[in-house]
Amino acid sequence: MFELSHQVLFWIQALGFISMAIGWWANAQKNDQQLLSGNLMASCLTAIHLGLLGSTLGMLNQLVNAVRFATCRHSSSRDGYFRSILPVLFSSIAILQGIIWAEHWSEWCTVASAVLMSFALFYSSGAKLRCAMLVSNMLNLTLSVYLLSWSGMLYQLVTVAILAHSLLPHRQAEYSEQAAA
Repeated sequence: MFELSHQVLFWIQALGFISMAIGWWANAQKNDQQLLSGNLMASCLTAIHLGLLGSTLGMLNQLVNAVRFATCRHSSSRDGYFRSILPVLFSSIAILQGIIWAEHWSEWCTVASAVLMSFALFYSSGAKLRCAMLVSNMLNLTLSVYLLSWSGMLYQLVTVAILAHSLLPHRQAEYSEQAAA
């Protein structure tokens, strides 16, 4: 990590908080398309935030997340040949990023999260997708703690709570009905 002035660090953290708000909104959505769109925007801002905090791997991982969310928003990418190849491609990119840039075990947790989400986004919806996202957020929390990203820590903890609440038994029926529709 490199040294930043307090003023610059304040603005970097502010960007993280904006990303956090967008991510919370996205993860509270019942509609999978809104979930994907909001996370796409949040991933772009988080990539900038993590890059400015000094994590090349975190930044590149979030850029891959943005491409993955954008790809998953289109129904044609979730069908046929692309459904088979894209998760493997995104997972391979995440692992390659880890091999090249991971400097701390928490960055390997981020790589594991990326591999999990590479498959979950293409093969899951509704409650199963949110369950995978819950595990992913817990893995990503380790990097936020390591980087001392206050917005990242807060984002991950509240997102885990939002996703856990959405997975409560009375809410699962709603997602099951939506996934069937």
